[in-house]
Amino acid sequence: MAFTRHYPHSGFIYDPLIQPTKPIQHINQLDSPRFQQIPKGRFDTTYRTEYSNRQRHPKDTYPTKQFSNALNQYSVLPPIAAGKVETYRDKSQYQQQQQQQQQQQQQPQQQQQQQQQLNDQEVPGNYLNNNEHFDVPPVNSLGQDYNQNEQQDQSQMDNNYNYQQRPTTDNHLPNEPILLTEFEERQLASEIQNQLGPQAIDRLKIFYQELANYDPKMTGYVHHSHIRMTSNRLGLNLSDDTLRFAMCKFVSSDQPRGYVNYEDMIRYFGKCLSSLAPNQYGQDRYSQQPQYQYNNNNNNKSPSSQKNPNSNANSIISINKYENLEDRFDPDERQIRTLIKQTIKQFELDGTVDFQKLLRELSLTDRAQSGVLNRQQIEEVIYKTRIPMQRSLIYAILEKHCKAYGGLYKWQNFVWYLQQQIQDVKQNKVSPKYEQQDIKRQMYDRNTQLDSLRNEFHEQDRLRQIERQIANLEQIKWETKQRIQSADHEGRTSNTWFMRFMRLANAMYTHRTNSNTGMDFLLPKEEARRLIMAYNVVNELNLEDSEVNNAIQSCTRAGHVVIDDLLKVLCKVN
Repeated sequence: MAFTRHYPHSGFIYDPLIQPTKPIQHINQLDSPRFQQIPKGRFDTTYRTEYSNRQRHPKDTYPTKQFSNALNQYSVLPPIAAGKVETYRDKSQYQQQQQQQQQQQQQPQQQQQQQQQLNDQEVPGNYLNNNEHFDVPPVNSLGQDYNQNEQQDQSQMDNNYNYQQRPTTDNHLPNEPILLTEFEERQLASEIQNQLGPQAIDRLKIFYQELANYDPKMTGYVHHSHIRMTSNRLGLNLSDDTLRFAMCKFVSSDQPRGYVNYEDMIRYFGKCLSSLAPNQYGQDRYSQQPQYQYNNNNNNKSPSSQKNPNSNANSIISINKYENLEDRFDPDERQIRTLIKQTIKQFELDGTVDFQKLLRELSLTDRAQSGVLNRQQIEEVIYKTRIPMQRSLIYAILEKHCKAYGGLYKWQNFVWYLQQQIQDVKQNKVSPKYEQQDIKRQMYDRNTQLDSLRNEFHEQDRLRQIERQIANLEQIKWETKQRIQSADHEGRTSNTWFMRFMRLANAMYTHRTNSNTGMDFLLPKEEARRLIMAYNVVNELNLEDSEVNNAIQSCTRAGHVVIDDLLKVLCKVN
């Protein structure tokens, strides 16, 4: 039989040139159309290397292209049903078998449709929105129960396609508002302020309007998905964790789970962007309310001017709440006023507090004129001006009314507040004077804070640069001075030593007896040592004995020392 590449009844490949009767296994069938055809060079086509069983690099192997499965959406094909597999030699037999199976499947379906009754079935989404409880099943409009076939179809639909699923619990937000520590409150407020930025101030109003559209009944609560979607659309740039923690503060147990009080949340965002203490969620002590004048006789209040006729309900409630003016103060403020009154009665202060001197001393202490000092500096100035105030009272006033930033306090506000309080206490006024006259002086808005911080930073930067330049100039001056002194000392020392060494050399040459200068000047070894040691002491050359002995030993010839070589060696010692 003729040899062929593919044996008819086997999957092995035969090579008639190598071993015609033995199959060659583990070979890449490169010339098959099932594999990629790689272009070959002239050397690869000259010799028969298609069937050589050589080791190839993994990078040289190429995957096969399976065009039949290229558009298959299933990563794993469904399993083949176990059963008897029939083979049909004729195509007509297969078609007849298929038609018989379809007829058998259609007959019971037609009978079942005739027996079934038409019942209305509600969509799951409808009764989920209408009924309050999710466990209530859909009501049949005809008042009839499902028959057995209908229940089977329904159970099959639930199991296979999962059309009617019970709603899962939304665990994104808790049922009750979370309680954070003071440190966590500060961290959350700072993160909100940093992520929102100043450009988000104008977008909060739009944010409220967009959320109000999802609340047609004006309940004040919307779902957290609407808040997240609206914040992303407006570009508020709040991270998922930060927004989630912020929403957890404004949930309510009276509302369904996942609903957030968006009004309080937006008000909280505004406080984080504007106030110095954004974590104190509540009514501001310096809120914008109409100014009132107080009569000293009957302590009645009347609006001095109606600048804001359309005042909101919150301001009206706050006005009616504090009928007694003494109740407008918090306990800390009342305690401060009590301590000041006790101090005045104890020391009988009748004009003895020199506020001009206090202002002058504080101004001298504030060298940068930044308007802020630390607590120790203000305390020292108060004691220096002999104002009888306890340390606890000083600290309470500073923390309550004069706090600026970073442990610094506004000393001007301290003096002004102390002056007004002492004056009010002496006159037995119930309401403090600073609450009605000059509220703007106590308000510390963000622009003022930024300006003060910027001025202080520029001033400190300028002082730092001046100090650095002064230090550099001092260093250069010291280095130049040291360099000059060192050069002068070295030059003076070297010149004087060399001059003294020249005297030693001249003195050595006076002991030359031979007038012939062409011959070497030789002296006996002991005599040369004696003369060198003597002239060393006389000229103060400070040559060591070991150095002289080594030099004489190196220049000795037949018991005599060559004076020229000896002087050359000794001049290099120093």
